[in-house]
Amino acid sequence: MHVYNFPNIGYILNTLTDEQLQPVWEEVNDIQSNFETAGTINHSEAGAIKKEYEILKSKTLLEELVLPMKDAFTECFDIPSYIQGTPFIHRAWVNFQSAGEFMAPHTHIGDYGFALYLQVPFTIQEELDYLSTPDKTANQGSSFVFYYTDSMGHIKPNFLPVDNSWENTVTFFPGEMLHGVQPFYTSNKHRITISGTIRHND
Repeated sequence: MHVYNFPNIGYILNTLTDEQLQPVWEEVNDIQSNFETAGTINHSEAGAIKKEYEILKSKTLLEELVLPMKDAFTECFDIPSYIQGTPFIHRAWVNFQSAGEFMAPHTHIGDYGFALYLQVPFTIQEELDYLSTPDKTANQGSSFVFYYTDSMGHIKPNFLPVDNSWENTVTFFPGEMLHGVQPFYTSNKHRITISGTIRHND
């Protein structure tokens, strides 16, 4: 017997260093100390995260860190030929997610999207223990979730168990790929992520 799989488009991950992210953290810390005056972004149509703010000062640096992932992505997957031109980050924002907040399944208005995990104040095991009961053991929770259509036409979730081991990790994916963020419950600190959309100049 021989096994064959159907081709599909996935996502890629990359890990950055503290040194690379220092200017990003400086802007994030500045926003965190001035929530009242920072420029907000509203994604309430896709979820319930109260503290979302636009990234401006470090957007050029983010382009240097994230845009090379597009070439790696193109090498790995069959990309539609209409995605041409010079890529740039159209918009980037930082989310300060509190316990119980979430992002429902949504897409990014752009050719590609990314999510950079800066601070994740919990472990997956802590979350699973919290969600489990004496008669039911939780097997996933507090994840970043991709949704895709399999060869039978079914919508399938792909759970990324994002916890503190994912800090400094970037997820890079097609903008039209459906994804969402599950809530967490075991920390009173913010889960801090930077997300953005990538477009091309033509």
